[in-house]
Amino acid sequence: MAEPSWSKHVADVLRRNGIRMFATVPDYIVSHVLEHLWADAECRVVTVTREEEGVGLLSGVWLAGRRGALLMQNSGLGNCINALGSLNVASQIPIVLVISHRGDLGEFNPAQVPMGQATGHILDALGIRYIRPGSIAELETQGDGLIKLGYTRSLPVAIVLPSELTGGKQG
Repeated sequence: MAEPSWSKHVADVLRRNGIRMFATVPDYIVSHVLEHLWADAECRVVTVTREEEGVGLLSGVWLAGRRGALLMQNSGLGNCINALGSLNVASQIPIVLVISHRGDLGEFNPAQVPMGQATGHILDALGIRYIRPGSIAELETQGDGLIKLGYTRSLPVAIVLPSELTGGKQG
């Protein structure tokens, strides 16, 4: 059973690691995190039309000396694979990806399943380190270290939000 405060914890992990610029193609699950970010006057949230647009925007934010995160559904990961691989990985531009995970346990929409099954494989293929915290305790113990690693290595990292943590999207 998902704990209602999971989204505040995700927002807190991002903010305490100096991330203040966010791009998003919002979905039901990440919108819970976005509520906390929109309410914070120090944070800027930009809604983009496609996920690769967010990759470009946040890469520019990094080049300007700031940190950013892209919040999206795992289907959006499929939209921005080339941008992540040819820009962020190749040029060592860090970005934090916050990915709601559809297409796994309890999924009601068969169209979500292929990307749900491929998400980890795609991140692995690009060399993007990720965590998949099943609880707030796991998020808290792994989140800061993952983000620090991303900036130390100058590479993208991802927090994949499974339905065990978020409660998923009910059909």
